[in-house]
Amino acid sequence: MSQTTQFIYGTTLAVICCCANPLSAQITPTFSSAEIKPFLASAVLPTSAPFSTSNTEPLPDAPEPTSSTGDASPIEGKPDSGSGASSIYTFPDAHQRFKSYLASAFGPGSFVAAGIASGVDQAHPLKVGYPADGFNAPGKHPAHGAVPEWSEGFDGYAKRYASRYGEHLVSATAFYGLGVLLHEDVTYHQCECSGIVRRSSHALTQTFIAHTTSGKAIPSLPALVAPFVGAEVGVAGWFPARYGVSDALRQSEDLYIGLPIQNFVKEFLRR
Repeated sequence: MSQTTQFIYGTTLAVICCCANPLSAQITPTFSSAEIKPFLASAVLPTSAPFSTSNTEPLPDAPEPTSSTGDASPIEGKPDSGSGASSIYTFPDAHQRFKSYLASAFGPGSFVAAGIASGVDQAHPLKVGYPADGFNAPGKHPAHGAVPEWSEGFDGYAKRYASRYGEHLVSATAFYGLGVLLHEDVTYHQCECSGIVRRSSHALTQTFIAHTTSGKAIPSLPALVAPFVGAEVGVAGWFPARYGVSDALRQSEDLYIGLPIQNFVKEFLRR
């Protein structure tokens, strides 16, 4: 029988005896509250595990929230994947930027694009029918990059191909070089969204967008300047002397058009 049950039985028996025999109440010993409390505590609480606040262990602290790396921040203006999770952006280091430059300047797409553009230039003389002297009048040139003085055939195509690729190489160098000087990330970042429409819109809108070291989206000055630099170097370097700044502006149109085309290729063929 437990101590609690013994205490209840004993107390009940004492009360019955006191009520039945008044004399016994006179001789019944009295206990003070100070003496009863320890007895009650020993009767109610198990002796094998006494209650003591000194033996209780403090609860463990809640885990502290962990943060990402100090140089990582969400890209502003970059569409998410539609799940509501924010994308994390890390500014590329020198090795990553140089790798992106090599892929843009010497990747397979650059050679294919130069081949297509030079093929278009090669086809224009066959349709337009240039005069023998190569141009109609001083200062009036065909509205394309096919230099008549470079003749036709394989020799003419080789010159046009070298010209187109040279302009692209200069433009890519200026593009990534200005990005380094301005501390901007000019690398194209694929969309984390899904669907052809959203991904196509992202590829188009990101053509003239760069990112700062904090991940903030800003207008890309290198994307605005680099194509003209490539065309101007080509006109001043290996085009006939009669070509000038106006011809460089016309020649740069193809380079500007090539920027979003490159983004589309990177968006849909490199995922």
